[in-house]
Amino acid sequence: MRVYVEGYGCVLNTADTEIIKNSLKKHGFEVVNNLEEADIAIINTCVVRLETENRMIYRINELKNLGKEVVVAGCLPKALKNKVKGFLHIYPREAHKAGEILKNYVEKHYRMPYIEEDINKTLYKKLDYLKPSLITPLPICEGCIGNCSYCIVKIARGGLISYPREKIVNKAKELINKGAKCLLITAQDTACYGFDIGDNLANLLNELTQIKGEFIMRVGMMHAKNAELILDELIEVYQNEKVGKFLHLPLQSGDDEILKRMKRGYTVDEFKDIVNEFRRKIKNLCFTTDIIVGFPGETEEQFQNTLEVLRELKPDYIHGAKYSQRKGTEAAKMKQIDTKIRKRRSEILDKLRRELSYLNNKKYIGKAMKVLVLDEGKGYTDNFKVVKFEGGEVGEFRKVKITDAKTFGLKGELIL
Repeated sequence: MRVYVEGYGCVLNTADTEIIKNSLKKHGFEVVNNLEEADIAIINTCVVRLETENRMIYRINELKNLGKEVVVAGCLPKALKNKVKGFLHIYPREAHKAGEILKNYVEKHYRMPYIEEDINKTLYKKLDYLKPSLITPLPICEGCIGNCSYCIVKIARGGLISYPREKIVNKAKELINKGAKCLLITAQDTACYGFDIGDNLANLLNELTQIKGEFIMRVGMMHAKNAELILDELIEVYQNEKVGKFLHLPLQSGDDEILKRMKRGYTVDEFKDIVNEFRRKIKNLCFTTDIIVGFPGETEEQFQNTLEVLRELKPDYIHGAKYSQRKGTEAAKMKQIDTKIRKRRSEILDKLRRELSYLNNKKYIGKAMKVLVLDEGKGYTDNFKVVKFEGGEVGEFRKVKITDAKTFGLKGELIL
């Protein structure tokens, strides 16, 4: 039986999409790239924002109207089951069981029971279904320990379950030995890794840097309140050349009152201290952040406070988003801000993020940087900026001199 799989969302979800495909293959299904050839279509969904949810539901109906048997996987069926009634569901923690679930369903018309307690005990087995590619996502845990008042992902992915360090390190060795040159260390919040099993992210990264071979790691999004708990050890391991000089630390708001209502667990000053400490000790740090504008009750003054903090911190990149009301979250019950105000604030933020990105990129002109060649004419610098240049073989690490800067990228020429 032929199955077509498409996935959306974050790096963690991208990993889950690959895990689903490899699980299907293991259980005798043929995974096809062409939808027209497929008997069954699996859509691995994202639900982080309302627009995303609407897009997912539109796509599900589109696949159904093409006469395909549709299976809905990922965050949507877990967070908002009623929105996708009548379809077979595969939840995020079952990605590695996709083949078994589908086989049972096709042959016996039976949906395996979802017993979370049993699944959580062997969740690390997801790692068995990851295959190497030049850039390979490497999940290290599932869920988080946060309780942000706006977040639907917590409903979808649940509380923290960290994979044993030994399992992650062994998987990383296997991936690197088979040709992976870049590992995307991913989780809902990488900074809380190990808090449930007496371990932490710095310990894990330290061990990963001991793996032989030439490769680089990009550490995914960290929650500031958790990063602060292991800050010294984290900065120390960031000095290793195998750890990319890339910090994704979402601020969300530059106003303490809004942060409190968001239940973020840190103040603006505490956040600034973390970024400044990283910058003081890590040369060429690429700092990216996330901002939500128009959170319930955000005044004009509070929005201006956010812009002020951003002008001070000057992130290399800002993921800006208009607040999106998500069913089942605390913030959804708060008094909402007019959509026109959200839109206007989003436009102001977008203008600022472009200015700051360009300002940061200009600083690299004239510098020589180590670059991983991704494909013809493009690569990642060691702080994960995209640089365009001519020459080099895919998978090589080369030296590139930066000759020009664009808003969201660099240009350069090979020097070594």
